[in-house]
Amino acid sequence: MALIVQKYGGTSVGTPARIQRVADRVARERRAGHELVVVVSAMADTTDELLALAERISAEPRRRHPRELDMLLTAGERIAMALLAMAIRDRDVEAISLTGSQAAIITDNVHTGARIEEVRATRVREELKRGRVVIVAGFQGVSREREVTTLGRGGSDTTAVALAAALGAERCDIFTDVDGVYTADPRRVPSARRIPLIDFQEMVELATSGAQVLHPRAVEIGARFHVPIRVLSSFRDDDGGGTLITRKEHGMEHLALTGLASESGHVRLVLRGLPVGMGATAEVLTRLADAGVSVDIVEQADRADGRRQLQITVREDALAEAKQICERLIADLEGERLEVQPGLARIALVGSGMHDRPGVYAQIFRALIAAGIEVHALSASAISIAVLVDAEREQEALRVLHHAFGLGEEQP
Repeated sequence: MALIVQKYGGTSVGTPARIQRVADRVARERRAGHELVVVVSAMADTTDELLALAERISAEPRRRHPRELDMLLTAGERIAMALLAMAIRDRDVEAISLTGSQAAIITDNVHTGARIEEVRATRVREELKRGRVVIVAGFQGVSREREVTTLGRGGSDTTAVALAAALGAERCDIFTDVDGVYTADPRRVPSARRIPLIDFQEMVELATSGAQVLHPRAVEIGARFHVPIRVLSSFRDDDGGGTLITRKEHGMEHLALTGLASESGHVRLVLRGLPVGMGATAEVLTRLADAGVSVDIVEQADRADGRRQLQITVREDALAEAKQICERLIADLEGERLEVQPGLARIALVGSGMHDRPGVYAQIFRALIAAGIEVHALSASAISIAVLVDAEREQEALRVLHHAFGLGEEQP
């Protein structure tokens, strides 16, 4: 039978009763003959509670004590993995729990945001050969300097897919509190429908644009190592429904708009009166990059008077630093002024074939204009088009675009 990696999020193991439910599912799969590696997150709210505890002890622990914070936060997954292993063993199924370091998940040495460099998994393979279900703590690893590290946001998803890749698993099942990936957030767009099959690249675009079902780092690993990923609900007794993320064949010349994703917290910065030429733009972007400020949308336009207007967008949490850098550069470059527009949301339309099909941009703008929604900026990638709108109109814009492109309808 198949080797399968399963991952259960914090909500799925959030209470003793839910851990028992997960144990029932795991025992059932093992008795069906599958080899199983199970990755778990910390029980719901545990990580937040540990972080809050650290902040009661020391101000800014992430900045001042990153190593010790990693030591603290990894305790959450260790609790969940041990409890789940106990529950599985009580069902007469052999199981053993392993920390990230015991499972040989090797990372770089960046505390609170490490990246996986290698998964050796020798111990995991040995335990599988003994007929055991292997429970691995998500979100954590160990550096080559033998320091415990955490992987940051989405770390358990990344752990699961990386293990599946290293072990040559048939697939990686991500169990969460939703039953798949939808054409839009169903809490905001009631007509949103579940997507049965989605391409890796499309899922990365949705995830990076605000869809919170799965972390983009995990999808990227799946794409690189050809690991199919299924997103399923842990609250259903069967595996019906769900979304399979894999490589998908698209119809020739076919517009396949897969879905929408959005996130608020964006800010538009307009630098007016800069010198014409790429030098000024390059200097602005270089200074921001050196400061660790990520820029999303970049637009520039030359004026009749020989000066240039540069527009960029950043996240609100980076605004203070971005504003300081831009104001300093305007003075250095003898520009005119800086304009700041906060309170914006980025909405991405993701799918294949959009850029080769006339009228897609017009359809977006017609739909939003008809609803009286202003577009403040626009960007595009190979398979997505993103627009920036006022955050207070975000939900309305999602519904308008979802309807305009017929995403609530069954696709052929």
